[in-house]
Amino acid sequence: MVKADFADALLFFEPSYLVRRGMEAFLITRTNGRHFIDTLRELEEALKEGKPRVLIMELYHQREYLYDVLRFILTAKNVWPEIPLVIFTAVEHPGILALLATDARIAIVAKKEPLHCLSDAIAAAGEFSGYRSPHIRARLVHSAAALSATEWRVLAMMVAGASPRSIANVTRRSYKTISSHKLNIMRKLGLNQAGFMRLIHTLRTRYPS
Repeated sequence: MVKADFADALLFFEPSYLVRRGMEAFLITRTNGRHFIDTLRELEEALKEGKPRVLIMELYHQREYLYDVLRFILTAKNVWPEIPLVIFTAVEHPGILALLATDARIAIVAKKEPLHCLSDAIAAAGEFSGYRSPHIRARLVHSAAALSATEWRVLAMMVAGASPRSIANVTRRSYKTISSHKLNIMRKLGLNQAGFMRLIHTLRTRYPS
């Protein structure tokens, strides 16, 4: 059991009812405040109010696409840097995990691991020590670098269905330049062409496999 000394509520962004109930039973705090959020808009409002002491969240949800959740997480850590963030996830794609792992303030735990890893992550998240559970470390076979703003734009357009050539036309850049951005994204995330295309497909979904 986690006997965490949190003055305020834990905040959960978790689609599975059974996982919610399990976390409620496992996480014992000095407050009865536990709030479950169903949309990114609600999550943003809760963070603006400054109530949660720890945010625990899955990467996918019924109402949100994985790409949007991922971008929200990486942006939220800049907007609300004082809130510890624990990603408790069933998503295992190494490229997605690599994007998260570029921020040492985010603790990451695989759902398939023993629950003590979740308590370890919560404790470590308050110290912003970049906790990665054993299974997550095994999936992170490549040390990733953060994407630039231009690379995020190219990735977003590809997730939306654009090809490198159409991106070049829209952005008035050469096809060679856009292809270079794509190769840089792949290199930073340690992905080959097949892995990159699977990343694009996964980011388009609400329920990644």
